[in-house]
Amino acid sequence: MSTEEVKETKLLLIGDIGDGKSSLGNFILKDNKFAVSSGCDAKTQETVGYNGEGNRRNVFVIDTPGFNDLSEMNEKQQNQTFDYIKKQNGIDVIVIVLNYSKEAESSDKKDVLSENLKRKVKLLCNILQVEDFWKHICIIWTKCTYHISKNEFVAQLKVKKNKVDLELRSLIEETTGENDDIEFPMYYVDSNPDEGCDNSRSEKEIENFLTWAYDLNTFEKKGNEKVRPNYKKFEPQEKEQTEVIEVNDDFVKLRIYHIKREKRTAFDGEVTYTEWKVIDYNDKIQYKEKPKQESKESDSCVLF
Repeated sequence: MSTEEVKETKLLLIGDIGDGKSSLGNFILKDNKFAVSSGCDAKTQETVGYNGEGNRRNVFVIDTPGFNDLSEMNEKQQNQTFDYIKKQNGIDVIVIVLNYSKEAESSDKKDVLSENLKRKVKLLCNILQVEDFWKHICIIWTKCTYHISKNEFVAQLKVKKNKVDLELRSLIEETTGENDDIEFPMYYVDSNPDEGCDNSRSEKEIENFLTWAYDLNTFEKKGNEKVRPNYKKFEPQEKEQTEVIEVNDDFVKLRIYHIKREKRTAFDGEVTYTEWKVIDYNDKIQYKEKPKQESKESDSCVLF
C-alpha cells in the first residue's frame, strides 16, 4: 500500500518519562522532528505534532509530555494537551509507549502500566467521546535492542502480551463498566540503535504497525446515545478493611482487605466515586493471651 493511496494517519504517543516517546516519533517519521532527552528529565514540555517526509509524509505523529508522578501533570499542560488533540481532525491510533528494558527488570507482581499512564488513557477516553475507542489502542515497546536474541524475544513476547492485555481489559471495565475481550496489537523496536547495527527487525515492526494503523477508520464521535461526563481528574483512593473470620479459645483469625476506589472530578466540578473494589487481602492470626496460673506458693496455706 503506497502512501498516495491512504489518508493522513494521525498517531498519538503517550507514556512515562524516559520511555522513548520522542525517539519513537522520530523513528516512525524517519526524521528528527522531536527533541530527545539524554536522561530521565522530560524534554517534551508541550504537545506537538509533525508529518514525516517521503513515504511517511502522510503520517502525522503527536508527541505528549511524559510524567512519572501524577502531581507533575499540571493543569496548564494537561489542558494544552487535550486542546491540541481536540483541534485535530480526528485521531487514528493511540500508542502506549513502554520501555522494554525497564519492564524486564520490574517485579512480576508490579503492573506494567503506571497509575499515571492509566489516568491518561481514562482521560482520553472521556475527552474524545468516540466509538470503539479501545480498538484504536496499541502498545509499542521501545529499547528492545538488537542484542536480544530471537529465542529470548519469542519467549518473553507471550508473557508481556498476556500481562498488558489483562491490565488494559481491567482498565476498560474501570472506565466504562464494560467487559470487552479485546486483544491489543504490540510491536517491539529499538528506535535509537547503535550506529552501524542491523536494526531491520525494528524497521519491519514499524512497517507492520503502520499497515495496521492505515487500515483503521478515524475515531468517530458518538451518536445520540447518552454521553458520559467529561472528567478532568481521576484520583485513586485506597484503604484497609478488617474482617473477623474465625474465633476460638486460642486465637482470632482476621482477614485484612486492601480496597480501592476512584474519585472522579468532572469539568463542571461535579465529584463522583466508583464502588470500593477488593485489590487483594491477607490473613492474620492474633493469639489470645492465656491467663497466668497462680503459683504453688500462693495456693499453700500458711499456719500460725
